[in-house]
Amino acid sequence: MRKILFVELVGIALALALLGWPGIVQGQGDVAFGIGPAKADPDNPETFSYFVHALSPGASLADEARVQNSGDVPIVLKVYAADALSSIGGGAGFAHEGQEVNGGRHWISLPAAGISLGPGEERIVPFTIDVPAGASPGEHTTGLVVEAAPSEEIPISVQGQPTGEDEATFTVKVVNRAAVAVLIDVPGTRVAALETTRVCMKEQDDQGADFKVYVRNTGNVRVRGGGFLVIRDRKGTELASIPLKMGSVLPGDTSYVNVHHPVNLADGNYLLSATIDYGATRGNEVGETAFIEGVELKVKDGQPEIGCTTDESKPPEPGLAPPVTTLTPAEEEGGSPIGRYAAYAAVFLALALGIVIFVRGLRKRQPSPP
Repeated sequence: MRKILFVELVGIALALALLGWPGIVQGQGDVAFGIGPAKADPDNPETFSYFVHALSPGASLADEARVQNSGDVPIVLKVYAADALSSIGGGAGFAHEGQEVNGGRHWISLPAAGISLGPGEERIVPFTIDVPAGASPGEHTTGLVVEAAPSEEIPISVQGQPTGEDEATFTVKVVNRAAVAVLIDVPGTRVAALETTRVCMKEQDDQGADFKVYVRNTGNVRVRGGGFLVIRDRKGTELASIPLKMGSVLPGDTSYVNVHHPVNLADGNYLLSATIDYGATRGNEVGETAFIEGVELKVKDGQPEIGCTTDESKPPEPGLAPPVTTLTPAEEEGGSPIGRYAAYAAVFLALALGIVIFVRGLRKRQPSPP
């Protein structure tokens, strides 16, 4: 029997207007829109890209954003403030509407929750910043977001069994958002501080090994930097030193850096270390080197015995696999190379498999029809 299950998946296309105005989202068809500062200070290049204000605790300030419809069709946009958060690898992202992360969105007041724009039309949107009386010194980041209505449903069919049974049909909606950062600098002592909290091996295959280096910003300003992930055997002999680069991490927030290298670790015991030299993203504050040393790693049957969390795992990009070197611990010379797993198929095949697994999980949780 052919079973059909309709599931709505919502994807988010988010453009951050952090690197230059306008921050434009190109949506389905002729939908394109963006948001950015309505005015800028010629003496401060930052203000052309995002809002920057130095405000004391208890202070208020009125400002304006410019929202632009650069597409060929009329659009209706929701406008709201959103908490900022650190993206994977560094950089700023913004939470969904109403999602509570750090409360920064409550510093922003908007008189209107939505606007309508014709093709090529733009609108000035006023807003107010109210800094709480107890605000701590340092950088506080939030964001202004404009969001279009979900796109039309796009059907996708996936056949789960070779027999043709258990075919699932999805409808996918894409929500397009554009955002601009609002950076509020509360005067006081600025502290650049970062901790490297964890390093682990995620997995390895014929294309190499993947690691994660987790960090926490314990200061009150954004920091960024770079360093190295080092692999040693149990005797302390260095086997590989892999460069890593970390984008901005928000104060009080955590993130992790993905590190890939075309090496394979043979079965055995290893030690991982990571060091990151960092400094303030804006400003001259430089912190001490963040490091973590001597983290034990045991590789068994080609994979880490205790790996990283698997919920962010994904197949590598398609293409020719780079040359892979097999690293063998000194106390286990002669160990056989790993290389046990064939290269992943093309991305669309991996995506189809992921959807099938997702559908089956949902179907198992649904009651059977009478």
